[in-house]
Amino acid sequence: MSEITQNKLLRVDLTDKKIRTELIPKEWLNNFIGGKGLGAALLLDENDPNIDPLSQANNLVFTWGPFLGVAPGASRYCVVTKSPLTGTFLDSYSGGHFPTYLRFNLPEYRAMLITGRSERPVALRVEDGAVSFIDVESYWGKTTREMKTAEEGYLEASIGPAGENLVKFATISSDGGTHHAGRGGAGAVMGSKNLKSVFVKRTDRPKELPSLSELKKKQLNYLSNSEATKWAREEGTIGTLAPMNKVGALPTRNWTKGRFEKADQIDHEAVANVTVNREACYLCPVACGYNLKFFPGTDKEWETHKGPEYETTVMNGSLPEIGELEDVAKIGALCDGLGLDTISTGNVISWAMECSELGLIDYDIEFSDGEKAAELVREVAYREGLGNTLAEGTRHAGEQVGGKAKEAAVEVKGLEFPSFDPRGSFSMALAYATSDRGACHQRAFPIATDALGGDRDPYSTEGHAEAVIPDQDLRSLTYSLITCDFTGYTLEQVQDWLSGFGYEYSKETLRKTGERIWNLSRLFNVREGFSRKDDKLPERMQQELEGGGPAEGNYITEEGFQGMLDEYYEIRGWDKEGRPTEDKLEELGLQGWV
Repeated sequence: MSEITQNKLLRVDLTDKKIRTELIPKEWLNNFIGGKGLGAALLLDENDPNIDPLSQANNLVFTWGPFLGVAPGASRYCVVTKSPLTGTFLDSYSGGHFPTYLRFNLPEYRAMLITGRSERPVALRVEDGAVSFIDVESYWGKTTREMKTAEEGYLEASIGPAGENLVKFATISSDGGTHHAGRGGAGAVMGSKNLKSVFVKRTDRPKELPSLSELKKKQLNYLSNSEATKWAREEGTIGTLAPMNKVGALPTRNWTKGRFEKADQIDHEAVANVTVNREACYLCPVACGYNLKFFPGTDKEWETHKGPEYETTVMNGSLPEIGELEDVAKIGALCDGLGLDTISTGNVISWAMECSELGLIDYDIEFSDGEKAAELVREVAYREGLGNTLAEGTRHAGEQVGGKAKEAAVEVKGLEFPSFDPRGSFSMALAYATSDRGACHQRAFPIATDALGGDRDPYSTEGHAEAVIPDQDLRSLTYSLITCDFTGYTLEQVQDWLSGFGYEYSKETLRKTGERIWNLSRLFNVREGFSRKDDKLPERMQQELEGGGPAEGNYITEEGFQGMLDEYYEIRGWDKEGRPTEDKLEELGLQGWV
């Protein structure tokens, strides 16, 4: 077994402008690997309990896995912090080219821990194994698009105006605003620290272990030809829209309907008609991204510079009932440049449309009005007028207005729902409610094995915990390695690659590692005061779903949902309040983390 060489932590103190290197405990690398797992360990160890997420006491962790820069389909990094939107553990991911060059410049490292707060706007410059501070007061106010060319010869991860203004769902955007660590407000934490950007030098690839060359060739062939990645190669994420509309789980009209009558105007075929090229992350032949061009050859011609992806299209298309693809693309591009999470943005805009229609707020905006929606997006980023309230998220906005406005806010733990209505797949309700960072489809995606095909009844409340739990554990492993969801790494492939990097794991040990990491993030949330009371669904899920299709008339009863939660906790080895038991902690080797 080769020696684990990526074993260093870079500690960056923004307050005192000090930088030092530390060794990461070998036990942490073995038990948590990197990415989500290592980030959770660092946050639990370094953050004091119950701190304000926007105070200088909240730490920000950039971390990555052993595969970064070497394995195809693994050009991704992770940002871990305490979420300003939810108060929970937050891990958010981004791809592209920035992550790989971060690793190339820090080949012996696995994470960067950023502490404190700078008095003036600052950026970090990462170059040839060293990090330095640079004054960037002149960059404050620039969009993420503008930051792409701010430092010649460098790639960047930056915040836009939304992060500077502490919008609680601001993103950290890299590669000129085309890739985003999007959910939960990591960009606001970066803004609270007066940290505008992290720049990494475009540098040569370091030498890699000869044993990995054959693995790389095999993996490239697999990604280029596998049935598991065919959907991503051929259609990209937008290919999900039509199936969701068919099964009646496509969020429409602020979570009141499950089908959108103009779905064919924003689906994969509509996108294909204006796609000019495909976009790929570093060393990935899948090229799941796409760049759209509107009005080519005219004075109105413009390009999206990647996307809009499925989530952006649904949350800013069907959810607010905007049926013009160009309008959806404009909103997505606007969010990218301003540094806003498109999922939360679509939710706050749709919430405002419903509340305006009901006369609950003094703001004139109607469903389907793409132009007015774009105006409100700008107001959110700059915290102007109603945008100042929406910048706090839909939970806050609903509580401020009260009554039906509160019921119109669709979220879990403060994080707005993504683009799969759980009334079309009850298993997704359990996945959303038990997610560590709030409503999230990336923690588990059981709709793929019930409503979209499989043996489980999607409209039953039985048997779903047995599908959700293994998916959560597997994705915790995936996000600690870190590999992309869309590259379909098998456990056998993971074993081969890990062996080349100095780890030897059986399949069972890999599964147990995923479970350990899931429980570790749960321990963070328990420490912050979260329990069963927070693993709940919004009131709207108890209302009948409209719009037609097989999910027509569905709703989730409180009794049925609590039964699913009881089953989930029992299988997890957690107590009735959702806390990992002593036996479970001992089984996973987590006794010292309480």
